[in-house]
Amino acid sequence: MLRTLFTLLTASVLFVMLPDVGAAASKPLPLKKGMVITHSVTIKKGDYALNGSVALDRPVIEITGHDIVVDFNGAVLHGSNDKKRPDEFYGTGVLITGTGITIKNAVIRGYKIAIRGRQLDHSSIDSCDLSYNFRQHLNSTRRWEDLSDWQSYHHNEKDEWTRFGAGIYLRDCSNLTINENRITGGQCGLMMTNCNKSTIFNNDFSFNSGIGLGLYRSSGNRVMNNKLDWNIRGVSYGYYYRGQDAAAILVYEQSSNNIFAYNSATHSGDGFFLWAGASTMETGKGGCNDNLVYGNDFSYAPTNGVEITFSRNRIIRNKIEGCDNGVWGGYSYQSLIEGNVFKDNNTGIAIEQGQDNVITGNSFSGARTAISLWATPGRKMDGHYDDKDVSSRNYLVKNNSFSSPKSVFTISHSKEISIFNNIVRYPAEFIRLDSSVKDLFIRNNGISVRLKDSLEGAEFAPLKLEGARNAMLPQGYLDGRRYMMMTQWGPYDFRSPILWWTKTDSAGNMYFDIEGPAGKWKVKSVEGAGNLSASEGTVPGKLVFHKIEGKPLDVELEYTGGEVTSSFGKKYPAGTPYLFSYKKDEIPQSWDVKLFSFDKSTDPIGKQEAFKKMISSIVPLKETTVTQLNNSYWDGARIPGSDIATTAASTIDFPKGTYVIGVTGGEMVRLYIDNKLVIDAWDPSKVINDADYHHEVTLSLKGRHKLRVEQAQYGGYGLLYLTIHPKSSYQ
Repeated sequence: MLRTLFTLLTASVLFVMLPDVGAAASKPLPLKKGMVITHSVTIKKGDYALNGSVALDRPVIEITGHDIVVDFNGAVLHGSNDKKRPDEFYGTGVLITGTGITIKNAVIRGYKIAIRGRQLDHSSIDSCDLSYNFRQHLNSTRRWEDLSDWQSYHHNEKDEWTRFGAGIYLRDCSNLTINENRITGGQCGLMMTNCNKSTIFNNDFSFNSGIGLGLYRSSGNRVMNNKLDWNIRGVSYGYYYRGQDAAAILVYEQSSNNIFAYNSATHSGDGFFLWAGASTMETGKGGCNDNLVYGNDFSYAPTNGVEITFSRNRIIRNKIEGCDNGVWGGYSYQSLIEGNVFKDNNTGIAIEQGQDNVITGNSFSGARTAISLWATPGRKMDGHYDDKDVSSRNYLVKNNSFSSPKSVFTISHSKEISIFNNIVRYPAEFIRLDSSVKDLFIRNNGISVRLKDSLEGAEFAPLKLEGARNAMLPQGYLDGRRYMMMTQWGPYDFRSPILWWTKTDSAGNMYFDIEGPAGKWKVKSVEGAGNLSASEGTVPGKLVFHKIEGKPLDVELEYTGGEVTSSFGKKYPAGTPYLFSYKKDEIPQSWDVKLFSFDKSTDPIGKQEAFKKMISSIVPLKETTVTQLNNSYWDGARIPGSDIATTAASTIDFPKGTYVIGVTGGEMVRLYIDNKLVIDAWDPSKVINDADYHHEVTLSLKGRHKLRVEQAQYGGYGLLYLTIHPKSSYQ
C-alpha cells in the first residue's frame, strides 16, 4: 500500500512540476486535464479530447510563471466533446498568467474561450489556430430579423463579454505581441480588457458572428495588418441590413491612443465601431480619444464603415465603400477626417451634434448625400453628458472632391461652417439647408478645376511593422453586400458548397446560387420539388426548381472538387464527395393573435390573476390571424406604446420528430403546449440584454398539438417571434 501511495504522489508531482528546458526539448510532453505548466516545454503532437469546466476560471491547462516558451507543436486541444452545437460549448482551454510567456502552435477548439490571459506582461501568443469555439445560434431568418440576435457590449467591468465567448480573452495585460493567429467560425476573435501597449498584427480573425477584435479600457495598442473580414450578423441581402452590433473592430469605454492601421475589415456589421462608454455618458468626461485609424478597408458594412461617437479621433486615408454611412460621427468633436476614399455609400459622412471637426482631402463618389451635418433640437442623453454645450458647430470642410452625389451637403440646426476649395462634379444638388443654419461660409468651390491627387494625411502614416504582410482582400474578391450570406451559425465562409436561396417567383419557382470552392455538383436526391433546371453543373453555379405545394422540401446535391471545410470545422480532402442540401420543413401554422393593454389593476407581475382574467375574457384592442408568429401583426396597429400584452394560439400538426421551439418575447413570455407550461420566462428582472429575450425548449412531438403564447411588456419594444425547427437542422 505504501508503494502504491508513493507512486500516486510521484505521479501527482510530475503532473505539475514539468521538466526543465533541456529535458522538455528531448521528450515532448502529452497534455492532461488539470495540468499546470511552469517551465518551457514542447507538447507531444496529438488530438486531446479534454472537456473543460463550466466555470471559466477553471481551465483545462494552466500556464504560469516567467520566461516560459510552450510550443504546442500542432497539438489539438478539443473541448465540449459531449456537445454538438456551438452554442452549448463551455469551459476555458488554456489560462496564461505571468511574465515573458510565449505560447505558440496550438490548435484549440470546442470551448467557450480557447485562450484566456490574465495579468500577462511582455508575453506573446503566436501562430495558434483558435477557430470553431463558442457561437450563439442565430434566430433571424433569410426573410425576417429576430431582435434577440442583437448583442450588447456596453459593460465589461465584471467580464460580461465572456458570455459571447472568444478565441482569445485577455484582461489586465500589457506589452503583448499577438501575431500569426487564426480565429474563424466562432463569435468573437480577440477581446481585450484593461490591456495596454500591445501589438496585434498579421492575424486572421475573419468569418465570425460577432466581433473580430474588441478593446475595453485598453490604450496605447497597435492593431495592424490583420484580416478582420466578415464579422457579421443581422443582414439578409434584399431584406434587411442591421448589423446587430457586430463589428470587425470594437473600441469601447475609455480606449485611447491606439493605432489601427492597414487592416482589412470588410463585410462586417460595422467596420470600426467606437463608443466613448457608459462612464462618459454618465459623467460627460473622457471618451475613446486620440485613436489613429489609418489606411484600413472598411467597405461593405451594412451599417457604418466607421462609427466614432462622443470622442476625438483621426480617421485618415481609409477605403470606405458600399456602406450605409461611411463615417457616423454622432457627438464627435475635434476629430480629423482626412484623405479617405468614400464610394457608393448611402451617406458619406454623417455627424449629429458634432463640434470643431475638420473634413479635408477626401474623395466622395456615388453617394445619396456626401456630407450630412445636423443637430436634433431637444435631444437629451442619459446622465450628465448634456450638461455641456452639444450644439452642432464649427466645421471646416476643404479640399475634398465630390463626384455624382445626389446631394453634396445637407445641413440643419448647425452654425459656423466653412466650406471652401472643394471640387464638385455632376452634382444633382450642391447644398440643402434649412433656416436654422447660421454663419455658413462657402467660397472657391468649383466644378471645372481639377485638384491634384490628394496627399493629405500621409504625414500621419504609422511606421510599418517588421514582417507585416498585406492584409487586404484581392481586387474584386467577393466584393459587395450580396456576399454577406448568413446561416443559422454565422456568416457563410465559402469553404464548403452551399445551395443559397435567392428568390421565389409568383409561379412557385425557387432560384438558387451554388457557391463554394471550385468544383462540380450533381443532384443526389429530390423531395418536394420538380422541373429542375439542371441535374449537374459547376461551382459557382445556379439552380432553379418548382416547389411542390404542401410537401416538405429536400434537395440534396453531391459536390466533388477542392478541399472542403464544413461550417463546424471538419475537413474533407480534395476529391472527396461532399453532400449539401436545401431543406424546408413546412409545418402549416395559423395563429389567432390578440393584443391587450394593461394597467396597475391588471399588472402582469403584481396582479397575475387579474391579468390572466383580462387576457381570457376582455375584448382585445386588436385581433388578427397570421401564418407566422413574427411580429407582422404589429404593423400599423393603433395600440399604446407601452404596457401591452399579447396572446397567440394555434393548433399545429407535427410530423413525428424532435423539435426545437424558440420564443423571443420582451419582456415576459410563456409558452404552453396542450395546456402544459413548457417555457416560463415571466421575470423581467432576469433580462440583462436583448439575447435574454429568447428561450428554447426541445420536445418530441407527433400529431396535432395546441400551442399558446402569452407575452407582456412594460416598454414598447414589440418583441414576439416563434420558431419551430427539427432538431436535426441545428447540426
